[in-house]
Formats: sequence, structure tokens, C-alpha cells
Amino acid sequence: MKKITLFLAALATGSVLSAADPVPAYTVTTDFTYTSEYVFRGIKSAGDSFQPSVEVAVGNFNAGFWSNQPITKNEDDEIDLYTGYRWNVNSRFSVEGAATYYLYPEAKGSLGQTKDTSEVSIGSSYDMAPLTPSLFYYHDFRLKSDTVQASIGHKMPVGGVNSATLETSVFAGTVRMRDGAPDAAGAPVNESYSYYGVDVSIPYKLARNATFTVAGHYVRNENVTPLTGAPKEKTWFTAGITISF
Repeated sequence: MKKITLFLAALATGSVLSAADPVPAYTVTTDFTYTSEYVFRGIKSAGDSFQPSVEVAVGNFNAGFWSNQPITKNEDDEIDLYTGYRWNVNSRFSVEGAATYYLYPEAKGSLGQTKDTSEVSIGSSYDMAPLTPSLFYYHDFRLKSDTVQASIGHKMPVGGVNSATLETSVFAGTVRMRDGAPDAAGAPVNESYSYYGVDVSIPYKLARNATFTVAGHYVRNENVTPLTGAPKEKTWFTAGITISF
């Protein structure tokens, strides 16, 4: 998995060098991010990690992969393969559908670690600049879970810096899981909880097709059972570079 990190770093470098090339009919976006903790829907999944990704977009269709590679020992890699489509109902309102396959290549089902899951989602966003509210629903087939998450994003330019913006997103979600450990023996693991938090980021354009982003994140979960053992609050930061070509 660590070879993916080196590959994306090399790919990103090559992308900047070709920034003057004509715009193609499709877009390839690479992202290389460091995170001090990996938190997924209010629950910590890993410590400090690298999160490389590649996405291909053709019109409103996109497909790609995202990966979490922990730096901390004894934590497993995660690979997400996904595809999606966005319908632009009008210039402000859009509807999105997606399918994601979550793969945990180092997980051992005998220890209660889930090896893989699959999920579909549908949601909508409304651009009422400078605010962008959204609402999404997710269903995981193996975990038998349903998640609903609402968010409101806000974007504004950073004073005196034309290439930078300040972006804030406030979010809240609820999760109902009826089989949290499908690869483990025994009765299904039930879990229902809610979470809410805020993301604050500053993207800075390095070039026409390159953006460096630093961000801070906070989340709090409620009603998580002792079986999960998740802390109620988490604060972490991320820093990464995104290249499109």
C-alpha cells in the first residue's frame, strides 16, 4: 500500500509541470493528504495517516479510489472504490447518487474486524451562496446500517489574498447499525448513535490546477455504546495538496 503514496506523489508532480496543457474532455484529480487522525462519521478509525486518492470525472460522472494508510503501527489500511453521478436540476440545485466498496485488506474476520462492506447513497445540495445546505442518506448492505447526514457549508474569500478562501461546514448525522461485525461469529452487533461537528479549511491555489489545503476538524458523538469504545469528542487537523489535469 505504501507504493500508492509514492505513485501519487510522483503523479502530482507531473501534473503541475503539465499545467499549461489544453483542458481534456475528462478530468483526473489526485489528492495527497496527511491527517492527524482518521475519523469516520463521528468515530475514530485510525491515528495519524496518509490519505492518497485518484478520481476520474467525465461530465457529471465520476469514479475513483480513496485510501487511508496509517502511520501508526498495528492499524489497518483501508481502500474505498467508488462511482457516482450528479444531476444538475438547475443552476443551484443538484442531486447525487453514489456507490462505494470499502475494502480492509489486512482485517481478520476472526478478530471481529470487518473485511469489506458496500454502500449506496443519495443526496441533494442547494447553492444559495454563500451558504450551501445539503442532505444525504447512506445504506451499507453488510453492516445493515442507515445513516442520514445534514450539513451547511459557507465559503468566503480571505481578506487580501485572492488565491485563498475560508470554508466552514457544520454537520450533524445519525447512524443505525444492525450488524456492526458481519465477519465475526456470534449474534449481530447493534449500534445506534448520533454525531455533530464542524470543519474549517483554507484552500490556497498554488497554480491553475493545484491547491494546498489546511483544515481543522471537531466532532462529538452521542449514545455510542461501550462496545465500540469511541471517545465522545475528537479534534484533529489535515493538510494536503490536490492536483487536477
